[in-house]
Parts: sequence; C-alpha cells; structure tokens
Amino acid sequence: MKPFVFFLILFVTLLANSYVHASPQPFNPQKIVVAGGSITEVIYALGEQQRIVGVDSSSIFPAVATTQPQIGYVRKISVEGILSLNPDIILAEADIGPKKVVEQLKRTAANLVILHENDSFWRIENKIEQIASLLQVQSKGAELAQALKVDRDALTHILEQATTKPKVLVIRSNQLMVAGADTTVNELVSIAGGKNVMASSVTNWQTISSEAALVLNPDVIITMSIGVHDQQSNSELLNAFKFSNAVKNKRVHNFDVAYLLSMGPRTPQALVELAHAFYPQAQLPDGYQYRFLKSAANSAK
Repeated sequence: MKPFVFFLILFVTLLANSYVHASPQPFNPQKIVVAGGSITEVIYALGEQQRIVGVDSSSIFPAVATTQPQIGYVRKISVEGILSLNPDIILAEADIGPKKVVEQLKRTAANLVILHENDSFWRIENKIEQIASLLQVQSKGAELAQALKVDRDALTHILEQATTKPKVLVIRSNQLMVAGADTTVNELVSIAGGKNVMASSVTNWQTISSEAALVLNPDVIITMSIGVHDQQSNSELLNAFKFSNAVKNKRVHNFDVAYLLSMGPRTPQALVELAHAFYPQAQLPDGYQYRFLKSAANSAK
C-alpha cells in the first residue's frame, strides 16, 4: 500500500472514531415558556422558576407566577406572544390549543414538548420526573416525586377505614353548575371514596334549575372556587340546597380549583383532604400534616 493511501485511511479512521466517542452536551434549557398551570407549579416546586420567561393564564400557583409575561390561556395561546420570548423550550399540558396554533409552533421549529400522558392523578410523579429530566435536575425530581408518597399512603389509610360511600354533589361556587360524568372532578370524587350523585344523569359540567336542586339530597357538597370572590358567593348558592343532609349536617366544603384539579404536586394532598371530608371519623396516619398551601391567595402572603 502506498504511504499516502495508508495515511489517508488512518486519518479518516481517527476522524470517524472522534465522532463516535464524542459526548454531546445535554440540552439544558434556560428560557422556558409554560402552557399549563401544573407544569408551572412543578417548576416552582423544583426551585427552577428562574428559568421561566412566560406562562399561560392558568398558571396561578404560586401567586408570584402570575407576574410572569403572559401568553394567553392554555387552550387559546398566542404564537406571537410565545415566539417574542425566544424560549429554548415550550412545555405544555395535553390540552394546549387551538390546534392550528400548535401546528404553527411546530412549523416554526419551536422546541415544543407536550406532556400527553401525564395529566392524570396516577401519573403526577411521572410528570414531575419528566419535567425534572428535561431541566436536567433529575435528583430534585426524584425527591419531589418521592415526597408525594406520604399523601398517597394517607389516602389509602383513610379509605381502609371507609364505610358507606357518601352521596356527593360538586358545584361551581358562583352558579348552579354541577359536575357530571366525564369530568376530572368526578374521577377524583370516586378515587377519594365518594359517589357523585350527578354522574348517571349529567355529562361534563351542566347548569341545573333551582327546582332540580331541591330534589337532590347529597350527604356532602363540594364547592369549587377560584379565589376569595367565588367563596363569598357560597351562602347564596347553598340556599338551593338548604334542606339537604349536607347543609343540615354542615358537610359543605370548598376547594380551590387549582389545588384539587391541577394534577400537580399538591393534588395528592388535596385528595387526602377530600377523602377526609367524605369520612370525617377516619383517622389520619400518625404524624401526617398538610404541607402544601391550598390556594394562590395563601402563597401570596
């Protein structure tokens, strides 16, 4: 073999090996736009909020998140608003929309990551670990996910003491709108050991008349509110149910929407509280404490 050919082959081989053994730098986004309140909540819980450069309007916890630049509502985001922030990555919940806007983002080669499979009560830890992995803080994610085990164990502890399932009615705090089947809250009521009285007759959220409300006789009423103003309207709303067992026995409980329904780090604790509202005689595990704040109003203090 001629020396020139030999050295040429040697050079190409060494060059190829250098590419094979090179270790690319892991992607570590520093400018994050979020479309989904639970994702924002997770990033704050991980202590990585300094990376956030924009959020959608459902990102209301903690309260300081609302001071971030806004990109619209998660189901009605603004392409221009997002791109103007020049993010390294866009993290979104499964209900990001509208569809045409999502397609526009994909055509701009924006780094869009949609957490399709993790918006459920049973996959909150998966969501936390996925976000932590994307942010290259896996150890923080594992620690936060593990911390939720105490809440899941407490929920099991309550349900082991459960007897007859209470009849539960879930209503919006500012109107006679009730939760039926095919709603997240219906699923959570079932997980917490209750029976949604509207699940067999109503799909999604529907408004009912005062006359229809009189026929219902729930054992427990759960009102859903967003902030203090919604909670203040409860007394007027509950007049429609004043003859129910729930009102007569003072078993009416208000839950902040983001606290119960976000599918973020606080949701397992919220389910413990919900189950305890269904079974007030049940004992919590020894030493168990509610650790997370229950509303954005509390986090602003």
